[in-house]
Amino acid sequence: MTNTLYWDCFSGIAGNMAVASLLDLGASQEKLQHGLASMPFSEGKIELIIEEKMVDGIRGVYFNTADDHETHTDHAHHDHEDVLGHHEHPNTGFITHEPLHEHDHQHEHGESHSHDHGHIEHSLEYHLDPEAAHGHDHEHHHHAPHRGLKDITALIGKADISAQARYLAIECFKVLAEAEAEIHGKSVDEVHFHEVGARDSIADIVGAAICLDDLNVSKVYVSPVHLGSGVVKCEHGIMPVPAPATALLLKGLPVIFDNDINFELTTPTGAALLKGFKATPLPTNQIVYTKVGHGHGSRKIGQANFLRAFLGVTEQVKKNSDCVTVLTSNIDNVSGEQLGNAIEELMRGGALDACLIPLLMKKGRPGNQLQVITEPQNAGQIEALIFSLLPTLGVRHTLVERSLLPRETTKLESSLGTVLAKKICYPDGSTRTSIEYDELIRLARQHQSSPEAIKQKLSLEFTDIT
Repeated sequence: MTNTLYWDCFSGIAGNMAVASLLDLGASQEKLQHGLASMPFSEGKIELIIEEKMVDGIRGVYFNTADDHETHTDHAHHDHEDVLGHHEHPNTGFITHEPLHEHDHQHEHGESHSHDHGHIEHSLEYHLDPEAAHGHDHEHHHHAPHRGLKDITALIGKADISAQARYLAIECFKVLAEAEAEIHGKSVDEVHFHEVGARDSIADIVGAAICLDDLNVSKVYVSPVHLGSGVVKCEHGIMPVPAPATALLLKGLPVIFDNDINFELTTPTGAALLKGFKATPLPTNQIVYTKVGHGHGSRKIGQANFLRAFLGVTEQVKKNSDCVTVLTSNIDNVSGEQLGNAIEELMRGGALDACLIPLLMKKGRPGNQLQVITEPQNAGQIEALIFSLLPTLGVRHTLVERSLLPRETTKLESSLGTVLAKKICYPDGSTRTSIEYDELIRLARQHQSSPEAIKQKLSLEFTDIT
């Protein structure tokens, strides 16, 4: 059985909180430690903090890299050694900090300071404080390598992790590089990461990929993503929340600007995880889950500051699922020629499907309902096309989940020559082969026959053709 993950981003999402929430769902801490330890960072051995903690009465998991955590502790004048034990893991070479006894102060590092000690380097050539709201405060990476996408891909390629975890991690960095390249007018190969290319941020993204794979998650859903508000300081001046990369990465997902929270709740790393893991909105607002996990941040923001994760079981059937937007409009004042042209133009403009349904409308007038299926990120441009083609005054949007039977194009070698067909797989494992009608027309013209006769002849040669 595979699993479904739903991230409730009521307090945004940051990289370390994502890893922590997956660990709290039961992802293997040992696999995470081993996988990250196997990465040959030029900066040397990376140390992790993984601890169970109570914050405001809510139990959860806190994850971070030791350098980040201890740097932040130093600025907060808090003695980290009093409450954490350092345990060397002989199999991984990791040092994981674990609580030696229960304590009530919950390591809320940085609650009373606002990073006036300098800047925190962000991706590319500008500097931000990407994890400030959550307390994932990276060290000053003045001497960290400026890694590009190829460098990070090579580094991940050397890690002792599964092929799926490797793919997920690289995909997250790929979408992040694409966003940064668009922001700065560079090519993806020219992009060099500063903060996001440092080992702590790499640990967040690779760690989340390891955990997601270990939980056997096949689909990620996400709630409306809270962004916070205010501004962040960067090398080129003051920029508004969300940061430029975050804004690009979250295109197509519902977001909420929190005017009452003057912090950055969703970071570029968190947004890259959502984009790289292909997270989509929950279409029906319903999910059957078996586990709930909490990934804590460490900063007080005036409300609960954790990422909540729900793990559900996905039915193991051979079908694909995705999320699409259905645009509908009732139209009664247009000619048949306009409607026919509109369908053709909408399909040419990127719609997945379009159709017309006859209606009897108000005052007994005959009309048609236009239904167009499109990918959610293309809904805006398809809507604009509808308004330009037809005299409608309104278009309704509905987000739905659809199930797709797996299919592949295949070539059949027949007595009539090569024939293109689709092989379709059913949930029970059976298959059928369907020849496109355009192919039947082509063969009919070529052999001076009819499409029906061609289909009958081919069905005798191939028993599973329909």
